[in-house]
Amino acid sequence: MKVDIEKLIADKNYCRKVFNFFIKNQTIKKTDSKFFGKHLKKSLDDLEFSNFILDEHKFSIKEKLPGKSFYGWSVVIYYYSIYHAISALLTKAGFESKNHLASISALTFIYFHKEDILNKKDIQFIIDNFHLKNEEIEFIANSKNLRERASYGVDESFDLLLAANLQKKTADFVNKVRRVLEK
Repeated sequence: MKVDIEKLIADKNYCRKVFNFFIKNQTIKKTDSKFFGKHLKKSLDDLEFSNFILDEHKFSIKEKLPGKSFYGWSVVIYYYSIYHAISALLTKAGFESKNHLASISALTFIYFHKEDILNKKDIQFIIDNFHLKNEEIEFIANSKNLRERASYGVDESFDLLLAANLQKKTADFVNKVRRVLEK
């Protein structure tokens, strides 16, 4: 099924149809909602660890590995923080998905259209930083793409500004997810 990402946000009925399609073909499956806390903990741990690595560029990395930077690894870890935050939301709602598009459709339907917990800006952040294809990204590239470049690429250089930008956006999103899930 070809999915119109923008229409997921704009049209509740379309979003429901896409969500039901992914359930029917078992891309989205039912799961026990009591495990959402494990995903949330992993998300928070990843966020904390990536913040630590980013901060250590000012101290031990600068001293022990002069001229080296590991901003790419911070990007990779921030991506996984987003991934686990999304998994926590899905699990809390009683679902699991290993497919990015299915996850986005489920979150949009459940938390935006049905429950009115996430706003359009939150959904756009998820799309921009979690979905593989999105031409409307104002940020340099989406975090999944960045994560892939950081993990597999050899020519990429990641700078502090890029990592710090993703740090703030990831922290804001993960903290919002935590507040939603702790209610």
